[in-house]
Amino acid sequence: MAASVEAYRDFAAWQASGAMHAQVAATQRHWPGTCDACGNASGFVVDWTNGEPPQTLREALRCAACGCNSRQRAATGAMLRELASKPRPRIHLTEQASPLFIALRRRFPGLSGSEFQPSLARRLKLSTWLWRQRAWAWVRHGDATALRFADASLDAILCLDVLEHVPDFRAALREFARVLKPGGALLLTVPWHWTNDESREIARMRSDGGIDFLQQPPEYHGDPLGGGVLCFHHFGWDLLDAMRDCGLAEAEALRISDPERGLPEAQWVLRARR
Repeated sequence: MAASVEAYRDFAAWQASGAMHAQVAATQRHWPGTCDACGNASGFVVDWTNGEPPQTLREALRCAACGCNSRQRAATGAMLRELASKPRPRIHLTEQASPLFIALRRRFPGLSGSEFQPSLARRLKLSTWLWRQRAWAWVRHGDATALRFADASLDAILCLDVLEHVPDFRAALREFARVLKPGGALLLTVPWHWTNDESREIARMRSDGGIDFLQQPPEYHGDPLGGGVLCFHHFGWDLLDAMRDCGLAEAEALRISDPERGLPEAQWVLRARR
């Protein structure tokens, strides 16, 4: 089956398409195919829990070679298509102590990464994990709302399941626009509330540094290396409008499926260009 990439500019376009967002629970424990992150053709491991197959493959279908999951590989494939004409692209990944950083660094030696982790002790712990994977890099602290790059210096940014944890996500989008070169691409994933036109704020930072929780209980997302991370936003289709308002162009939601690349279940990736 050939790859499928469907692009939608807004909620109305998605509704008009009549498309269904189907989930495909794999009933086998191995899915054949080639990984876009590492290029290996070892196939993909289907993670079962308590003897049951997963209900969604977004996090569950890991590359047998590098460990990258479906959403990471879908975003990587979209990025590779954006960078096809650029022999030595400069890429930033808003994660570093991760299988995706390790896989991409082997293919793109100039890749940079970071973690939102001001604690030196914790960055040492994360760096030690990288070194155990034979990835000789020091984990840098990075704030998506205050990037350390010069204006118009990057060809691509991969920001995967990070933006929902940023209280002022628009500041991050403005920074992404600032540091991308003209024609550079932002590839973004969030836990996508694709049935909702409008986003919802579920936690808010106060001026005194405290947090107002706008839903109970507060929502934390798992982080296998750093513990749970507070979620501030449930994003709907108006996130595309925010991307355009913050200086990015051609913002679209891509729905990507490619069984031969380990994407039997369509994955959402948001793409915009500078």
